[in-house]
Amino acid sequence: MNWTDLLERYGIPLVVAGLFWVYIQKQQKYINEELSKELRESFAREESIIITLIDQQKRIQIEQKGLEKSFKALVEIISSLSGNGLKDRILRTRDRDE
Repeated sequence: MNWTDLLERYGIPLVVAGLFWVYIQKQQKYINEELSKELRESFAREESIIITLIDQQKRIQIEQKGLEKSFKALVEIISSLSGNGLKDRILRTRDRDE
């Protein structure tokens, strides 16, 4: 069938409505396929970024705990060498600053 045959048989309003229906179907297909695919890719990218940030934060926490232990070990060594209450003063000063 030809467009002119459809136009003569059904009239302009029905042919235009049919063309709109075809257009909407193609647009809906594009939205469902392409945009959903882009959305999934974007989600996967954001998920990997979040996982990387969590890993980095955990490494920093572990490193900070190691530094705290090193600080306490140094305080112990210095206080045992001085023997005059230096350990208590250093720890009180550190706790006050936190």
